[in-house]
Amino acid sequence: MTIGQLAAHTGLSISAIRFYQRRGLLPARQPNGGWQRFGSDSLARLTVIKLAKECGFTLDEIAVLLDALYAPSSPTATWQAMGEAKLAEIDAQAARLQQMRRLLTEALSYCHFDLDRSQIIATALDWADRPQDQPSLPC
Repeated sequence: MTIGQLAAHTGLSISAIRFYQRRGLLPARQPNGGWQRFGSDSLARLTVIKLAKECGFTLDEIAVLLDALYAPSSPTATWQAMGEAKLAEIDAQAARLQQMRRLLTEALSYCHFDLDRSQIIATALDWADRPQDQPSLPC
């Protein structure tokens, strides 16, 4: 596929794809001057790059990830250490997102904020149990 088709499939701009080529995350453009064609491997790489960026990976971390995914040999110690650290970061972020989800759910369940707001927050964040005499009020 052409770079325009690749951009359309991934939702990335052509300039972003060229940038990833210059960074070595995609195969470099061949100097033959003709139309460059991209295969399914480039589409897969860009999908990984886009997902990793959305999850907070740096370009250097993405390079290590791609090296591990596409290396003919077993992953390096650098990859292993980074992979374990990123898993811990993702787990921590997931826990924070769950806390925020609980907070929003609790806040939406209380239409009238005549109840103690600090209790709503403490309950949503699992800092305290919801008092039995303060049921959720439907909106």
